[in-house]
Amino acid sequence: MKGASARHRWLSPWLALGLVAMATLRAGSQDLRPTRPTAPPSIWGVGRPLSLEVQGGRAQFQVKAPEPGSRTLVVVSALSGTPGPYPIRLTARGVTETHPPLLAPAEKPGKANLAVPILPAVMAPVDTMPPHQRNFHVLARDGDVASASNYLEIKGQLRAVGERIQVYVDALDGPNVGEPVLRELVSIFDQQVFPIAAKTIGQARDADGDGRFTVLMSSWLTRLAGGRHTVDGFVRGADLDPGFAAPFSNRCDMMYLNAGLQAGPYLRTIVAHEYTHAVTYSAKTFTGPAGERLGADEEGWLDEALAHLCEDLHGFSRSNLDYRISAFLSNPERYRLVVEDYYTADLFRSHGNRGSTYLFLRWCADRFGPALLPALIRSPRHGTENLETVTGARFADLYRQWSLALYFNGMDKRAQGDGLQTLDVRASVDGWELAGPRTTRVVPDGGTETWSAAGTSSHYIVVEASPLGAIDVEITGPAEADLQVTAVPLPANLANIDLRAGIEARSGGELFLRAEIQERDGTPATLSALAWEPLVPASNPHGATFRRGKLENSALVAAFGSSSLPGRGTLHSRPIHLEGVSKSCGPLIVKAIGTDRYGRRVAAWAEVALGRE
Repeated sequence: MKGASARHRWLSPWLALGLVAMATLRAGSQDLRPTRPTAPPSIWGVGRPLSLEVQGGRAQFQVKAPEPGSRTLVVVSALSGTPGPYPIRLTARGVTETHPPLLAPAEKPGKANLAVPILPAVMAPVDTMPPHQRNFHVLARDGDVASASNYLEIKGQLRAVGERIQVYVDALDGPNVGEPVLRELVSIFDQQVFPIAAKTIGQARDADGDGRFTVLMSSWLTRLAGGRHTVDGFVRGADLDPGFAAPFSNRCDMMYLNAGLQAGPYLRTIVAHEYTHAVTYSAKTFTGPAGERLGADEEGWLDEALAHLCEDLHGFSRSNLDYRISAFLSNPERYRLVVEDYYTADLFRSHGNRGSTYLFLRWCADRFGPALLPALIRSPRHGTENLETVTGARFADLYRQWSLALYFNGMDKRAQGDGLQTLDVRASVDGWELAGPRTTRVVPDGGTETWSAAGTSSHYIVVEASPLGAIDVEITGPAEADLQVTAVPLPANLANIDLRAGIEARSGGELFLRAEIQERDGTPATLSALAWEPLVPASNPHGATFRRGKLENSALVAAFGSSSLPGRGTLHSRPIHLEGVSKSCGPLIVKAIGTDRYGRRVAAWAEVALGRE
């Protein structure tokens, strides 16, 4: 077998996880004291990440370009467990002399605890018929969950019964729920969702002892919290707990589904997602010898990540994830990864947060294998402690390696081993054009980059090369932000594209986009797509609002005159009609996506305001 070509050999140090002085795994024993090594100036190599020391909220280091014209990727993360936001700034200047960087503490590998847990036995199906009518209580109004006045009584009518499932429909929604939906619910749960869950992660607790899992379909899910929220499905842990009385609990193992859902991959995905919540809650809380409640439910971020990962396990679709992943990648410093309770944090419908938590756990699962999922769900621990115990790795170390993997994932299709194997964050996912994490361009001696970072979030900066041959980078932020800094020199021949975009409003309210795409460093590229979407997705992204648009293939060529972007050349678009976009949709994030002459995928971003209605 031939060795790697010079065109993508630059990635090999990272792909082999040869992270110089980068904290990796630890066993947790108290005698493993970290060291703070320094490195000789020659340590800077293309594609070789360095984990840099931060003291009192400040990091400063010099990078000697390993190749003339080599740019430097700098990933600045705020690892604080508190929300923030934290004001952070980065300055860069050209220098002729460099000093060895002070590196972050290096940790020794620990031991993962990925033993496959013993799952509860699956009982034989029951042959009894459930009641034809049943009353349920739904937390429909905004306010205190402990106030009975915030609950609504719904009369449910039995519409479908399977071996493991029974489906009730709100009496007011009966005519709107057709037989195709009911047939699919029964078949998909009995034949796939339940059996796959039972043999991999376990079953939901049979709270009412009737041998079946209950589904209630109601249009009230379109107007929860006094009309503020629309959801397609949810599970309430209180329903599985016999310690609560009505209306606070239905004393039933169940999920709620929106009566407007139609048969298809999205419905199947939602069922798999919500059933995982029921399984996780059962495993975490009912831990007593007789099945009584002794534990606490999983933290919100990890609970949602586990449910999203189980969507992958069933493989129905990524329609519950695609827009969330795209939202996170388009503005990564906005979205917290670790959120203990989404409701308390008022992030219940913040989709980018969910994109973040999915991508993080997806990377962990790809790295540690399929045993990670059941190990986390069946563990008595919670949150980052749960993750650290199961993987044997510090959360901070996992976070650093994940944040780098996001940038390099999919950049070179021929490269392997970056840890994120089952998703390409630089490809199209169900029609959503992903471009990796959004980066900001900084020119040495050209001003200061400032941003506001949420806790457990990252900001990606590419610092341009200096004609002096080296750069000095300084990063400052509050000490309580718990900054983490990693730097990686990039190859000098990687295409460097830039995007500028603006909006034209015409009579009748129609909006048009104009775009200018430029390559700065001399490497030609071929454009594959120009895509746009709301910077922040709507609370109900599946509603009748604009979601996304794009040009590709012949439409892209028609807009720019060509899809070939010459080295140091520029392409200008004609006015592009933003069909379905109104000023209320904005701002938009616009992405230009392409491949350079060496087969590496590159991207540029522009944020555009749409004005006011």
